[in-house]
Amino acid sequence: MSTENINRIDEVSRYYSPAAKLVLIGASLFWINASLSLSILFSEILPSLLQSLIPSVFIASVLIQFVVSQINRFYLIPKAERIRREQMLSDAFGAHLSHDKTSLYYNNDYSPSVKRLGANTMENSLFSSEVAAKMLVSKRLLVGIYLVVWVLVFSSRDIDLDVIIWITQIVFSGEIIVQWLNLEVLRFRQERTYEKLHAHFLHDIGDDSQRAIATILDSFVAYEVAKSSASYLLSTKVFNELNPELTKKWEQVRSELKMNF
Repeated sequence: MSTENINRIDEVSRYYSPAAKLVLIGASLFWINASLSLSILFSEILPSLLQSLIPSVFIASVLIQFVVSQINRFYLIPKAERIRREQMLSDAFGAHLSHDKTSLYYNNDYSPSVKRLGANTMENSLFSSEVAAKMLVSKRLLVGIYLVVWVLVFSSRDIDLDVIIWITQIVFSGEIIVQWLNLEVLRFRQERTYEKLHAHFLHDIGDDSQRAIATILDSFVAYEVAKSSASYLLSTKVFNELNPELTKKWEQVRSELKMNF
C-alpha cells in the first residue's frame, strides 16, 4: 500500500455504509418474498399450519421490504449524496460546507475555482462510469439468463399459468430488470459527462470565460442528476479492485490534457 493510500481520508464514506447494508437486506427480502409467494401457489401440499402462516409472513415481509427500500431511496442514499456533494464543492472552492473531511480524494492541482470543480467532476464521472461498466458485466449476464428462462417457461404449454405469472413478476421486478436499466443509464450519463469535460479541457477554454463556467456547471449538475435519478449505489468492492488501474488512467489523462498545473 502506497503512502498516498495510507494518508487518504474519506469521512463521507461512512454515510454510505447504512445504505449499502439496507440494499443487502432489501435484496434478501426480495428473494424471501419470491419464495413465499411461490409456496403460496403450492400451499395445498403443505401442512395446514403452514398454509395459514405463510400468507401472514409474506405480507409482513413485503411490508418490511417496502419500508427498507423507501428509507434507502428517500433518506439514506440522498443524505449520503448530499454530504458528498457538499464535500465536493468544499474542495472545489475552498469553502467548508461540511464538517466531514477528505484528503487525497480528488487528484488535481488546480487552486480553488470553477476549473477545479470541473476537474473533480471529470474524475468522479470517469471512476463512476468505469465502475458501473464493470458491474454491468455480471449484471447483463444474470439478466440474460433470467430472460432466457422466462422465454422458455412462457413458451411452454406444460407449465401452470400461475407459475408463469410468478416468474414474470420476479424477472420484471425492481430487483432485476429495473436495477439493470438504472445501472445502464447511470453508466451512459456519467460517461457522457466525462466526455464533455474531456473535450472542454482538451480545447483549453479559458477558466474565466462565461462559456467555461457554464460548461462546467452544466456538467456538474448532469453528474449529480444522474446519481440522484438512478439512486443506485456503486459497488465498493469493484471500486477498490479498479482503483489502482483507474488512478493510473486518470494520471495519464491529466498529463495528456496538461491538467497538472
